[in-house]
Amino acid sequence: MAPFLSGLRISHDYPVLIKEQIELLFSINTGSFPLYVPGYHLGHSSMALTMGQLFHPISYIASLLPGYWSGKALEWNTFLRLSSLGLTQLALFSFLKQIRLNTLFSFILSLITVYNLRMLEAFRYGASMEAFTAHLFLCAMIGKYYISPSKWLVPLSLIGATYLLACSGHPPMMFYGFAAIGLFTLVIPFILPDMLSDRKFSVKSALDFWLKVGILVCLGIALSSAYIVPLYFEFVKSNNSYSQSAGLIGAGLDAPETLAGALNNFFLPFFADLLGSFGGSSLIIIAFLLPLLRFFKVKIPLAIWFLWGIVIYALLFIQGPVTPVYALSHKYIPFISSLGGVGRIAMILPSVLMLLMVWIINAGAFSIRTRGASVTLTPCSLLGLAALILTPVYLMVLFLLRPEFGYFTPHFMRHIPFSIEIISVLFGLLSLAMLVVYNMYPRLARTMGILLCLAILLQIGTILKYGMFIEKKKDEPTFDQLISLKKDTLGYSFYENPNAQHRVVSDHLSRSFMEPFLGKLFTQVIPVSNQDEAYIQMQKKRLQQDIFVEDFDPEKAKIITGGAKDMNDGMVELLYSSFNRLQFRVNSQAPAFFGLSYPYTGHWRAWVNGEKVRVYRGNGAAHAVEIPEGKSLIEFRYWSNAFFWGILLSCIIFNVIGLYVCFHALGGYLRVTCIVLVLVIGTGGFMLWYNSLYTGDNLNTKYQWTYTSPQPRINIAYGKKTSGYSLPSASFIHWHSSKAVDGDIRPGSGLPLGITEDKEVIVDLNNNEEIKSIVLYGEITASPDISLSQDGIKWKRVSSILENNKNSPLRIIFEKPQVERYIKVKSSEGTLYIDELEVYKNL
Repeated sequence: MAPFLSGLRISHDYPVLIKEQIELLFSINTGSFPLYVPGYHLGHSSMALTMGQLFHPISYIASLLPGYWSGKALEWNTFLRLSSLGLTQLALFSFLKQIRLNTLFSFILSLITVYNLRMLEAFRYGASMEAFTAHLFLCAMIGKYYISPSKWLVPLSLIGATYLLACSGHPPMMFYGFAAIGLFTLVIPFILPDMLSDRKFSVKSALDFWLKVGILVCLGIALSSAYIVPLYFEFVKSNNSYSQSAGLIGAGLDAPETLAGALNNFFLPFFADLLGSFGGSSLIIIAFLLPLLRFFKVKIPLAIWFLWGIVIYALLFIQGPVTPVYALSHKYIPFISSLGGVGRIAMILPSVLMLLMVWIINAGAFSIRTRGASVTLTPCSLLGLAALILTPVYLMVLFLLRPEFGYFTPHFMRHIPFSIEIISVLFGLLSLAMLVVYNMYPRLARTMGILLCLAILLQIGTILKYGMFIEKKKDEPTFDQLISLKKDTLGYSFYENPNAQHRVVSDHLSRSFMEPFLGKLFTQVIPVSNQDEAYIQMQKKRLQQDIFVEDFDPEKAKIITGGAKDMNDGMVELLYSSFNRLQFRVNSQAPAFFGLSYPYTGHWRAWVNGEKVRVYRGNGAAHAVEIPEGKSLIEFRYWSNAFFWGILLSCIIFNVIGLYVCFHALGGYLRVTCIVLVLVIGTGGFMLWYNSLYTGDNLNTKYQWTYTSPQPRINIAYGKKTSGYSLPSASFIHWHSSKAVDGDIRPGSGLPLGITEDKEVIVDLNNNEEIKSIVLYGEITASPDISLSQDGIKWKRVSSILENNKNSPLRIIFEKPQVERYIKVKSSEGTLYIDELEVYKNL
């Protein structure tokens, strides 16, 4: 999977989520910083595309590299992430060397902490990798700061690493990353003094260290306000919760791990569920077996017991409702209920296991007497020997008992050959044997050290090669392709991250449809007092010319409606399009309302002929502005206070930190030069951002709409409530069943129906109505199964079909009007694509 060399890449989420980065950077590359992303879950703040890493440097570095906009975006991201892994290991290696660990163990511990199944799982999500590497790098910087608190480079690196973790782009992994940092910071004042002869533990020094680290971390978090503030106010607060109760967490892909699967991380990593995986080298078994030392009267510090308890807690947590640990955590620990799958807590384990192994390796030798002879052992050699014995015993127990494993394991997902799994175990046993010999026979240390490294590298290499989903490499969308796509539609053209839709969208779709036309004219104005009244009125009767406007003067509504009753011509044309700004040219024969279909969140501002006007909420969740007779130029701009204050705060914090360093660490001309540079970057960066919001290139999206006056025949199904259609995923919200009654008969504007009950559309006419004819638009390649009902329980099938030609409306005419309330449509065979369902009382 080497970038540019291999023909393979990580599959599943990795190539999907890179599209979010490409979409955001496309807007920036066309001159407009994206506050909003049209069409993403029918329209959302750019913070909904958090996995696109809008505020992380990796996105911008990648976009500047040759080939990014020619289809190699994923290649460069992979290259940069692999590079970050190397830098992270180097930082950990340097830290471990500073705490007097020898070169061999500094290399080994940094290697197995960085390269494991947890890293692979983070790689699969893309943005999670930045959280993984940033939190480990931050651990190294915090450790270095404990050793040398007076230097400038380390504190600044600590602040920078905190920023990288906070802006990594995957909030749940950011949370667990900070949790791991908290644990690391808490325990090292108790652990490191035993390894550093010039340091002694004291409550005063520990409190001083915690306070200083806390300040530096808070500065890093404040520096990331540009990301955190809009993330919270524009995504988290407006989004339906990801959380599930403890009793429901076992459903779907977030199914919890089994006990055997959790233990397999230590002994048999290929059989550990990927979502909660952290296994890699067999050397981590010695950390798991830590309590065995008490049988040999080895004193274990309280801090080490605490870390071992964290490991056990995590192993129980990832099993979900099987144990009470998850339910209690869900109830009492803040934010746990909003972090998704239980396996994500494994993020905290690599750094915890590293500290446990640091203590074990550093712990002094002890003697035991056997048959009158005294044998000197180190905790490392004893636990290594125990692990060497226990591993085959554990594997034999698994073979005999055959316990359940999670289905999301490398073994089942990759169909790994049995020989590869055995080889991986043998490499692990070999590394444990080399570890024991290395510790027991100092004269063989050099040879055993080389063999130990080789065995570990072979085991980790095998696990990394077979531990993740792969697929053949494909190019990503190019810049020219995106330009072409945006000319056809301003929407988001790729797979959408599930459950990321705005609450306004999900609530609205439960009661109505999202307007399919970007901008249109409404001539019949119905004033309502609130949103609920709008939905109630729309269910009673609704025409395509109707707009239900909240908090609008009823007298003005009558004047507009009366003045436009004879209107038969009107036109809307999109002149300018970007992510944050739209400009329409409108021609109306009478005063009317212009509607913008984007979900109403209060962020869009409007100008009509250069004059700022009030934006009303219309039809439950659309934008509506009053326009005069004749030609008008209408402009919409997206504005976000959260973005403004977040980015302003980040720039201020950057200036404060930069100026503080300049005045306290530099002098002379260098100080003056750096002060100017800091102010230019901080202040100039804010001004550049602000000026880019509405001045980007015109994407030239083609959109025109023509007004049609009310028809004598009324489609009584228009806008009525629908049900019965189960989306294949929350990513397919654009296939909501309401698409069947949204008035859009354009080919491809609807949704596919199947033969099962979860792929049918049921339209509720709100009351029993006389039905004379039914019309279906779409690609009718399979026979539709249409049924009518008065109560939604007893159904009668419809069979009188007038015509059934592909790409032509399918019409059903009844000899006698049918008095029914519900209409159900599904396919009788195969898949049926319908664009619109219309119901009429007369011919």
